[in-house]
Amino acid sequence: MSNGKQGFIAVHVGAGRHSKALKEKYKKLCRQACEAGMKNLRSGGNTLDAIVETIMILEDSPLTNAGFGSNLTLEGTVECDASVMDGTTLQFGAVGAVSGIKNPVLLAKCLCEQQSIKIAYGRIPPSFLVGNGAHVWAEEMGIQTLPPEQLISMKAQKIYKHYKRKVEDSSMEAHKCAKRRMDTVGAICVDEDGNIAAACSSGGIILKYPGRVGQAGVWGCGTWAYKGKYSIGTSTSGCGEHLIRTSLARTVADAISDSPCPTTSLHHAMKVDFIDSKFLCELEQKLGGVIAIRFAPQEGLGDFLWSHSTDSMIIGYMNSTEQSAVSHMSSLSSHEVGKKAVVEGICFKINGSIDT
Repeated sequence: MSNGKQGFIAVHVGAGRHSKALKEKYKKLCRQACEAGMKNLRSGGNTLDAIVETIMILEDSPLTNAGFGSNLTLEGTVECDASVMDGTTLQFGAVGAVSGIKNPVLLAKCLCEQQSIKIAYGRIPPSFLVGNGAHVWAEEMGIQTLPPEQLISMKAQKIYKHYKRKVEDSSMEAHKCAKRRMDTVGAICVDEDGNIAAACSSGGIILKYPGRVGQAGVWGCGTWAYKGKYSIGTSTSGCGEHLIRTSLARTVADAISDSPCPTTSLHHAMKVDFIDSKFLCELEQKLGGVIAIRFAPQEGLGDFLWSHSTDSMIIGYMNSTEQSAVSHMSSLSSHEVGKKAVVEGICFKINGSIDT
């Protein structure tokens, strides 16, 4: 007999501009990721275990900009960012600009879990590691490493060569490329007791400078989770610099935490604290997206919401009461991109069926 829990899992494969031709493949991938995470939860894993299992499916897919298939840097290499937050313990772990790690989210999880372990001579365990130091620490922890070039997909190599030529030709078109492929991945999981965890993983923007770390590795910007009166979790995507300047993951989490209507509060946060933010005032377009869960464990009721100011955002979700996951592609009119945000969502009940 399994000692697993019931719960709800949500994922995204980015806020950006998704190819219509690949829409169904992205949606299927979201469903597969949710189902892998739910299997873990049902088998006795906790919410942190479940989201990491979920993200690993996304990182291993060449469709996404995370792990294998990540965007390449200006020098043609893969450097990944990832973070996890355990909302029950409030512990956080992150890696930035790390190469040669098959699943960066595993490394972030390990850093998160190490926060509660005492080490000799009063030394403080790291919560955020970057570059070669992160790679060395991964090897010490027994996390799978591999030659960095094995993380380069044919698709990523093709995109890199295309835009590298444009940069060398000083084409303005190259400056628009980041908007086209910002399919960072993320996940949130909450169980029946309100334990919640969230994660984010990314290869960063196309042709980024080596050493650049985006929101997926930064505290309060890529992911956020905590357990209080409500269990709250968020995971973001979009242009990392925009998300960092607005600390979007934490900003959205705080906005929906005690609101009588989380949908209205999410829309307000995206409008006032992101699109109209004083920290982004010089930008013509503000490109971001977020998934969010708010769950009341006493009632077993929750809201799963998503919002984006990009062309599209693809999400998936699954309730433990269901046999399969649901996926959806949300779109925004081209003339509104970067200037408005769409908000959508569903209500769910753990120990009950999903309501649309």
